[in-house]
Amino acid sequence: MFTKGEAVAYLRAKLAVRGRHDDPGQVEELARDLGYLPLALAQAVTYLLDLHLDCATYRVRLADRARTLPDLVPDDGGLPDAHRVTVAATWSLSIEHADRLRPTGLARPMLHLVALLDPNNIPATVLTSPPALAYLTEHRTRDGGTDPDVSPRAVGVDDAADALRCLHRLSLADHTPDTPHPAVRVHNLVQRATREALHPAARDMAARTCADALYAAWPEVERDTALGQALRANTAALIAHVADALWQPDGHLVLFHTGNSLGHTGLVTAARAYFQDLHTAARQNLGPDHPDTLETRADLTFWRGRLGDASGAATATVELLADFLRVLGPDHPDTLSTRHNLAYWRGEAGDASGAATAFAELLADSLRVLGPDHPATLTTRYYLAHWRGQADGASGGVR
Repeated sequence: MFTKGEAVAYLRAKLAVRGRHDDPGQVEELARDLGYLPLALAQAVTYLLDLHLDCATYRVRLADRARTLPDLVPDDGGLPDAHRVTVAATWSLSIEHADRLRPTGLARPMLHLVALLDPNNIPATVLTSPPALAYLTEHRTRDGGTDPDVSPRAVGVDDAADALRCLHRLSLADHTPDTPHPAVRVHNLVQRATREALHPAARDMAARTCADALYAAWPEVERDTALGQALRANTAALIAHVADALWQPDGHLVLFHTGNSLGHTGLVTAARAYFQDLHTAARQNLGPDHPDTLETRADLTFWRGRLGDASGAATATVELLADFLRVLGPDHPDTLSTRHNLAYWRGEAGDASGAATAFAELLADSLRVLGPDHPATLTTRYYLAHWRGQADGASGGVR
C-alpha cells in the first residue's frame, strides 16, 4: 500500500503525462477514497483519463458504485471492509468501460477466463484457443453491442487479442504481445472481484472453458519446458479456484494431462504425488468405481513403477485389473490396457517368462476385439517379442 504522499504523487504524475493538473484537493481526496491502494489508483486514473473526467466527477461515480457493491468481495480477512469495497467499485467501473471499447462486449467474458487462471503468467495461446474463442462468441455481453435476436459473429484470434488490449488499457490486466512468449498477468484482487461477481453456474462454465482451452493449447510433444510449466501452473490455479467444476460430469482430460506432463518432464516423484491427490479427488467426486477414478489409479500405478517400484506396480495392477473386469468387462479397451500394464510390470519386476505369457494371451484378445492393425495390438506384438527375447534369449523374440 502507498503512503498518502506516494498515492498523491502517483496520481499527479499520471495526470501530468496527459497535461492534466486537477484540483490538488480533489486529487488528495481521490487518493484517500481509494485507500491508497496501488491497484485501485491505477484503475481509477486510467479510467478517468480514458473518459476525460476530472477527479471530482470520478469520485462521484466511485461513490455511487461503491454503495451498490458492498458485498461483491466477501470478507475473508484479506482486506479491510473499506478496501474490499474500493477494489470492487474501481473494478466494476473499469470493466464496464472496457466492455464498451472495440471489440465491444468482449472484455468482460475475457476477464471471466483470466480470473480463473494463474495471475502471474497465462500463455496468450490459451486465451486465443478455439474453446476460448467459442466462449467469447457465446458470452459477448449484450450491452457491448450484441443484438439478442441476431446470432453473434464468431470471435476470431484478433478479436480476442484486442479484448486483452482493452483489459490492458484499463489496467485490468497486463498483456505483453510482443515478447517471445506472449502472456497475460492480472492482479489477484482483480481476479477475486471478477470471480465473486459471477453466478456459480456461470463460473463453472467459464472453468470448463478454461480447462478446454488449456488442453487445446498443450502441445502434443512438450519441447518448450517454460510453456509446459506455465500450463501446469495455470491448471493448478484453476483447480484451486473451481475444482468441483472439473469433475462434471467426468474428470476433465486436462487433469490427467497435467500429471503426465510432470512425469514426462522428469518430475516423476511430483507426478506420483499429483495422481495420489487426483485419485482422492476422483473418489470424492465420482465414486470408487467410475472409469475416471480407475484411470487415476492406473496413472498412479504407472508413475509408481517409473520411480523404480516395479514389483509394487505389478501388485497394484493386479488389484486394479480385478476392478476393471468387474466394472467394464473383459473386452473393454481400458481393461485390455490394464492387462498390458500388468504384463509389462511383471517383466520389469523380473518375471520375463510370465510377462511373455501374459502378452501372448493379451495378443489373442486384442486381435479378436481390436483387430490386427490397431495401435494397441501392434504395441502388444512388440512387447511380446521383447519379453520372449528376455525370457528365452535373442532367438525367443523371433516367432
